[in-house]
Amino acid sequence: MDLDPKTLPQRYGPKEVKALTLDRQVGALRFSPCGKVLAAGGCDATVRRWDATSDAFAPLPPLTGHDGWVQALAFHPDERRLFSADSWGRLSCWPYADKEAKPLWSIAQAHDGWVRCLAVSPDGKRLASCGRDRAMRLWSDDGKKQQELAAGEDVYAVAFHPDGKSLVSGDLQGVVKVWDPATGKAVREFDARTLYFFERLQDVGGVRCLAFDRACTTLAVGGSLPKSGGFVQGIPTLLLFDWATGKLRQTLKGANDNEGFVLDVHFHPDGFVMAVTSGQPGQGKFFFQRPEDAQPFFVTTKMANCHALAVHPNGTRLAVAATNANSNGNGRRLGPNKEYPDNWSPVHVWDVPKPGK
Repeated sequence: MDLDPKTLPQRYGPKEVKALTLDRQVGALRFSPCGKVLAAGGCDATVRRWDATSDAFAPLPPLTGHDGWVQALAFHPDERRLFSADSWGRLSCWPYADKEAKPLWSIAQAHDGWVRCLAVSPDGKRLASCGRDRAMRLWSDDGKKQQELAAGEDVYAVAFHPDGKSLVSGDLQGVVKVWDPATGKAVREFDARTLYFFERLQDVGGVRCLAFDRACTTLAVGGSLPKSGGFVQGIPTLLLFDWATGKLRQTLKGANDNEGFVLDVHFHPDGFVMAVTSGQPGQGKFFFQRPEDAQPFFVTTKMANCHALAVHPNGTRLAVAATNANSNGNGRRLGPNKEYPDNWSPVHVWDVPKPGK
């Protein structure tokens, strides 16, 4: 990206156009590949939907039938199906455009407990899932289990390489593994162990998100440089690896150890990273940064505890799932008299200029 750094904020700086108000907290957020639907997975066991064809973002009926917090979402490239998974291990497939959608299929115990992430292969024939049960599984798009991958650790993130020939996973201890989906075998590893910290009996950190750039030459690995366990503090961090060699190219760090984790990251078509962070209650940011720069050229901290970033397929609209100000840090009503109300997630919609313009 050959641009004067002084002009980057004016050239690429996003403008907020709308904030959607929910009555629940959400942790996963994605636009459909057709661009017509914005979906969010919530702590109330539902998938919320909005009509994304206009700036009104009219709500659509939620998808119901999950058992726990829905934190994993992935759209099928056929522009008809949405996969979702929850904290009780249920995996479901939905005709997401239907007004009153019912599951096409649903597996009650796809994992033993929390499903952290889902990823669909570029050709749509495989679905990868990972969970707190230290398992990774490959499924056909009609819900049949194809393979069990020996992860050996809690896996937080999975992503298919855009060529479909490799599957990447990131675990609690900061190990990034590259798998051959055809054989289910790990073929190499990237070292992101700086994102892991062990204190007394507590494991802290891990790989929280993965993304490839448009040229498929760089793998971004997001997480934190943890400083303590218990009341976790850490500096949000992105590690940028050369895909061909596995060598670490750049390390992008946040400003302080209250900012916590990079929880979602995407590459802009013009080469810079777009990411969100969440840390101590009230802490969080949304930023754009070129890999070669020490600091973001755009950053806002107006949104507290940002958990997800969705990118519209046209590349000119983004959505950020944040947390209400003065949240209780837990997500649900607390206190003997319920004096600490439930958290809820404003979803902030932003517009960015067209790539390459």
